[in-house]
Amino acid sequence: MFGKVFGGATAYPKAKGVWRDDERGGVLVFDEPVVIHCYVTADAVNDGTNIEMLGRFCRRMGRETHQGEIGLIIDSDT
Repeated sequence: MFGKVFGGATAYPKAKGVWRDDERGGVLVFDEPVVIHCYVTADAVNDGTNIEMLGRFCRRMGRETHQGEIGLIIDSDT
């Protein structure tokens, strides 16, 4: 999807993460997230069709990988 819609992306090796699941009494859940980095033009990210495709992709990925959350950062200046 990232190659077709935005011209490409890079997935980094699995990271190590932890998050607190408050719905299960605050139990700590350890995971190995995959970070995907994608540079896009302002026109591409502001295109409604592209954003709709990205949203569908994220929701499908969340369902298929049984994730409680999928994080998405757009226009981050660090």
